[in-house]
Amino acid sequence: MTDGLEETLVTATTAEPPRSAMPAHPAIHAEFLDFRDRSRGLLDPTEIPAELSAGRFVWLDVDRTGVTAEELTALLPDGLVHQPAVARFFAADHGDAVEDGRTVSALSRTDEAIHIRLVGARDATEGIISEILDVVIMSGLLVTFHQGRCGVLDAVRGDYISDFERHAATPSFLVYEFWDKQIDQFLSVQRRLDEEVETIRLALRQSADEATLTRLADVSSRLLALRKRVLPARRVLEELVARKTTLISEATLEFLGKMIDTLERLLADITANREILESAMNFSLTVMTHRTNLTMNRLAVVSTIFLPLTFLCGVYGMNFEVMPELEWPHSYAVFWVVSAIITVTLTIVLKRARLL
Repeated sequence: MTDGLEETLVTATTAEPPRSAMPAHPAIHAEFLDFRDRSRGLLDPTEIPAELSAGRFVWLDVDRTGVTAEELTALLPDGLVHQPAVARFFAADHGDAVEDGRTVSALSRTDEAIHIRLVGARDATEGIISEILDVVIMSGLLVTFHQGRCGVLDAVRGDYISDFERHAATPSFLVYEFWDKQIDQFLSVQRRLDEEVETIRLALRQSADEATLTRLADVSSRLLALRKRVLPARRVLEELVARKTTLISEATLEFLGKMIDTLERLLADITANREILESAMNFSLTVMTHRTNLTMNRLAVVSTIFLPLTFLCGVYGMNFEVMPELEWPHSYAVFWVVSAIITVTLTIVLKRARLL
């Protein structure tokens, strides 16, 4: 009797409509999430309308570098392609939020959807590189757009399954996941810059050579670039939390509100690092100026001592026909005695004046 019941339960929980084992296109990734029984799986894009009708949540990810607009239109259901919230992203190009000539994080919303543009920061040898991830949230559907590999998206894919299976209650947990990984990316870049700032600070205590100054300028510019990405992200997060919506649960909004404090601390750390670099540079310049002054002081002292000796040499180096000292038997010895007296006297005077 018990075995029959267990077999019935297993059959009931595993009886699912057939799922696609592989995505229909390598640049398009679709999967469903069912919060009722914690089931999930890959989808063919043509199956999305049926999944939405069945009450399941669908996440559609599109890599725009690997698919053309025509391919997207052919692969995705007509009802999805023509939704105003996502239709413009299927075009060959779409508008960017730009500030000072740079794409930045932005937020736009309608009654049916919320569009969040996340602009991350990847630290590379050539500087801070932007990673753009567009997230469109609708009822029962989340669509992400990116171009090529995206660090935030890779991080979310590594963790969201365990979070979904353990404690996720609503689809908006994915919004939290995206913001959490975005902030982690900012913090990771900041930690690396922290280490470089400390290394440069210690190097400047030794000497401000050209290599150290070049590295200081590079780190300072990267700190500024990171700040230019964190500031818009904070503004977007504040705007997102300020207005409640049915597309994001109140619990998720509460957690997002706490992330604002994290971004505030991050901005404060960036400012502190820039001040540390400026202070270290000023200290190094002060030390260099002091050393230069000491060198000039020593040169002035030496010049002061040798000035009267140079005068004596100039006088007795003149080719006058009549010079009484030339007839003196001990004139050469007298010259050196006078020179020694002048040198010793000036040395004693300069030491008492603390100039030597």
